[in-house]
Amino acid sequence: MPAILAKYGAKVLTRGGRYQTLEGPERFNRFVVIEFPTFEQGVACFNSEKYKEAAAFRRKNKAGENELVMIEREKARRGNASR
Repeated sequence: MPAILAKYGAKVLTRGGRYQTLEGPERFNRFVVIEFPTFEQGVACFNSEKYKEAAAFRRKNKAGENELVMIEREKARRGNASR
């Protein structure tokens, strides 16, 4: 998986580690946060043949359920930061 992520310029910000669910259902107990240079590169990584192969292997071997959410970083706003 690291080679797939590297191809798209990804940077793993955190993998596992301490967390606390403050609200809502606690469905998952391990989190990974990955940053891509652009939203489009993140989507392209997920849609790549190499990622699809890795995901199929994970699913076939019941190596865990996951929820993948792609979020675009909000650009810095000028003026009032509280908006």
